[in-house]
Amino acid sequence: MNVNDRLIVYADFSSPLCCLTSRRVDALRAVGVDVDWRAVESAPRVPMTGRRLDAESRHVLDVEIAETRDLLLPGEQLAWTGPTFVPNTHAAVVAYAEAYGAGVADDVRRLLFRAYWEQGVDIGDPERLRTPLAGPFLRGHSPADPLRLSGYAVSPGRGPITTSAWRRIRVWQGEWAGLRQGVLPVLVENGLPVFGADVPRRLAKMIIRLGVPVVPELPEPTRYPAPRVRPSVSWAARAGGRWLYSHRRA
Repeated sequence: MNVNDRLIVYADFSSPLCCLTSRRVDALRAVGVDVDWRAVESAPRVPMTGRRLDAESRHVLDVEIAETRDLLLPGEQLAWTGPTFVPNTHAAVVAYAEAYGAGVADDVRRLLFRAYWEQGVDIGDPERLRTPLAGPFLRGHSPADPLRLSGYAVSPGRGPITTSAWRRIRVWQGEWAGLRQGVLPVLVENGLPVFGADVPRRLAKMIIRLGVPVVPELPEPTRYPAPRVRPSVSWAARAGGRWLYSHRRA
């Protein structure tokens, strides 16, 4: 494979295979492989507040997690807490679509997977996403003032802020449906789709062939931009957020 070839991935944030696929996409993107990640919503009928796992669905998820762990390469780790609920991922897809347009898609993608799989955060709740999303969007280049000035990316009604993000979500969902709806992740390479567990397997072969680190060193996705004017420590302690973060970095 040539590093200049373009790959397209369609994935949700609540799938173990998609989470592993995201890790391997990071490894490939770190060495210049062009991977276009497109977020889709696989279960739109999940209640907005999420759905608690009953015994049967818990067993199904445990099996999926075990099968995903069997695909790990030497050195790969999945520090999962074991989710207790299935989120409605619409808000997460909205956040990612806005991040895609703002130039911070990779950071927001990693942030969303980590929030759900490692921290047990309800990524379907815009309020739970507000603080962690602020840093990446304040570093982004969206022309929309709510994103550019406040890091505000998902409305209280779980909708996008910009029309371009709304269109992006619609296009991605339609493209995925046209390939094979219900199966995730999907990898499209040279126009040919690969589905399900074959996606992380295919990416693993690329990683091995290219000889790249399976776990690249990546910056903290929630980091804030460096402020142009550094306020006093006492003011920053009261204001918190990116201002306090700037002092902690010093």
